[in-house]
Amino acid sequence: MSRTLQGVAALILLSGILPAQQATWTTAPTLPSEGHWVLRETALLGRHESPPGDRRHSRALSSRLSYGLDGERAVFLDAPLRGVGRHHGPDLGDVSIGWKWRFHQENPGPVDTIRASLSLGATLPTGGDRFTADEPVPFAELAWMKITGRMGLGSSLALRGEGERYERALYPGETGDVSLRYAGAFLWRLAPETYSDTLEAATYLTIETIAALDEGGDNELSLAAGLLYEAPSYAAEISLALPVSSDLSDRPESNGALLFGLRFLW
Repeated sequence: MSRTLQGVAALILLSGILPAQQATWTTAPTLPSEGHWVLRETALLGRHESPPGDRRHSRALSSRLSYGLDGERAVFLDAPLRGVGRHHGPDLGDVSIGWKWRFHQENPGPVDTIRASLSLGATLPTGGDRFTADEPVPFAELAWMKITGRMGLGSSLALRGEGERYERALYPGETGDVSLRYAGAFLWRLAPETYSDTLEAATYLTIETIAALDEGGDNELSLAAGLLYEAPSYAAEISLALPVSSDLSDRPESNGALLFGLRFLW
């Protein structure tokens, strides 16, 4: 491989200009390089069903702004909007602040890499009456990824602390119980088959598993498929998650969720 291509691969993997293979539902141990920002905007459309056949639709927008402190650490802020599209307007949800540390990285090849990270933070009681835990709630998350040629693997495990139950709990972590969430991702680079000597965009097929468990016993398992397009300064994604199994008593069951996302890097 030419020195130019090796330099391109190093730029992609180490500088944070192109977060390699960052899956949709699975947290990746990627972060901006020192002094750089990443903004991720997502729109989530969900459908839920409570017995006896009462259906609910949810719409949420979320913004995550990350800033690289150095090559291994970053800080981030999440600001969700819930109830988007309703006649009375959206409500701000509980804002999250956090710190992310990529504590492991090895690069066995020009493109191949293995990374792991730890995130620590808390959600703050900033939400409207229906979408808040009414108190700070701590969280911690481990993330791991491996890229080998055109294939990528990833997994993340998140633990959320106890808080007040949301008035309209729809998702894991909103029932007030301690919750655990696991996600695993498989990504395949559809194009290009091999990288050239210049920076170029890449398209990936994504398949993910999402499992959630609350201390109260609620649990669910979903599968998601989607497409990810990563360019040097932005990325776009779409993914559809469908339930495989669930046992819920304290919130409506999910009939599926569709997520659209955009990322901007500078």
